Amino acid sequence: MTPIPVPQRWLGALLGVALLLDTAMVVVGEPSYTALSLPGAVVLALCAWFGVRWPGPAAVLGALALTVSSVLMWLGDVGVTSIGLSDITLTELVSGVVLVVLVVWRSQWLVASTSVTALVVACLAAMVIRRMNCDVNSSFCRYYSSIANFFGLTDLLESVLFGFFLLVAAVCVGLYLRRQSRQRIESEMGLLIRKQWPLGAALAIIALIELSDTGLSDMIGYAASLGAGVCAFFGPRYPLRNTYLAAAVLALGALLSVGSGGYHHTFLPVTGIAASMALISYVVRYVPGRQAAWGVVALTAGLMVAVAVHSGASSFENLGIVVLFLLLISIATGWYFRARDRERNQTVKAAVTSAQQGERMALARELHDVVAHHVTGIVVQAQAALLVAGKNPDVALPALTKIEKSGTLALTAMRTLVGSLRDGTAAWTAGDSDVTGQATTDLAADLHSVVENYGGPPVELELNLPSEVPHEMGRSVLRLVQESLTNVGKHAPDASVVHVRVAETANTLHIRVSDDGTKRPVNPAGGSGGYGLVGMRERVELLGGRFQAGPSGYVGWSVEAWLPLREGES
Repeated sequence: MTPIPVPQRWLGALLGVALLLDTAMVVVGEPSYTALSLPGAVVLALCAWFGVRWPGPAAVLGALALTVSSVLMWLGDVGVTSIGLSDITLTELVSGVVLVVLVVWRSQWLVASTSVTALVVACLAAMVIRRMNCDVNSSFCRYYSSIANFFGLTDLLESVLFGFFLLVAAVCVGLYLRRQSRQRIESEMGLLIRKQWPLGAALAIIALIELSDTGLSDMIGYAASLGAGVCAFFGPRYPLRNTYLAAAVLALGALLSVGSGGYHHTFLPVTGIAASMALISYVVRYVPGRQAAWGVVALTAGLMVAVAVHSGASSFENLGIVVLFLLLISIATGWYFRARDRERNQTVKAAVTSAQQGERMALARELHDVVAHHVTGIVVQAQAALLVAGKNPDVALPALTKIEKSGTLALTAMRTLVGSLRDGTAAWTAGDSDVTGQATTDLAADLHSVVENYGGPPVELELNLPSEVPHEMGRSVLRLVQESLTNVGKHAPDASVVHVRVAETANTLHIRVSDDGTKRPVNPAGGSGGYGLVGMRERVELLGGRFQAGPSGYVGWSVEAWLPLREGES
């Protein structure tokens, strides 16, 4: 059974939470929700989930499902009013946004524009069709946004404006991901977004729910709560700095709300609380103890000021206890992951030490069995030549010839052993150079030879090499590429293509080997009896570089290394 990629599991969890909230609204008997709205929401959520692999067809099918669901609700004389967009359930809203992002990101322009248009038309049609059964004066279709009431906007116009904002945001996210996927080298920001998008999606849903009950006088506190959410999203990069910034934003937003009269309204900064929990976990996990303690104290103080101002004196005592309990949970979570990180680092360090020790033992055995044999022969022949040289010089000449031959063999064996220690192989030829016996003189030719002699899936090779590559770096590049291709053959039998890129970027030599296989088993660091990831990481670190290996997205595996190009080497 093919395992489900991690990002798709996160997406399934996000859609599941939205569907759970819609189901809860039906179960508790909320008058604006009916059970007839759930089947269409489920179908649209499935379309979003399968849209990871087939975005265009999934988007069109989702638009059709939304339209059919609306017609059935019209025939059943029922409607629905949800959070954010009236007459659109939360699951339909989240699924639609996800489909727009996926189709803009991963489809051709014609397919993307057609699919997005179909989704927008289906959404507008659903709002109009479902509204036909709605009595504006009834509680069933009550207003959800105080901003719209303040400006005198109709509920439909409010929903259209809000939907337009979501559409623009989703298209922008899709375009950004589309641009990132075309870049050969992933930027630090792209890597952060790829890792943090589940938290960002969760905070966005919380902020959306919070917006539905936010009045105009509470918008300053709401903006501060959103600011804390932004700090939490970028928390792993600068945890302590973002923690102090979030504390200041929450406290300042609360004080400004007092000046604008917002404290008269009961408003709980839920997004700010969730962001504070994430930030406290990050700062406890990544920051040293004393600095982490000050960050936790500052953020707790700022959050408690915000809760005290917005909730009012009557409910602050109970809410304060709940908030403190949630923050304690965050501290415990941060400690847990800190311990896990420490344990993982110790495991990797032990694996590296074990790999080094294994290589040393192998070298020692080979030195004893091979090199010592040749050296012993040299000594014996030299002693014999000394004994007979004075009496019969002609007899010494054959002994000298044997000494020369044995010395050559010993030198060749020594070079082979050194190459085996540094490259993990005893004899392997690439291009016109023996990479284990001497330094490569033509790295491009050697890489082409590796690719041509590879017996696995087709390999796409992209080279952009500097004019001169240090000899030890050239050997390491060859070894990294060879070992990565070997791993593809072992662990990704269903891969259809392998991408190999070696290019100079910003005074570094970037090596990337990626495949699109999906049946890769989970193996411990260090591989199964071979040089493995531990050996490659050690090699890169010895050259002062950076190494990274892991899933390359929804499918496949990638191995990347960045080796510094130091001037003056040859």
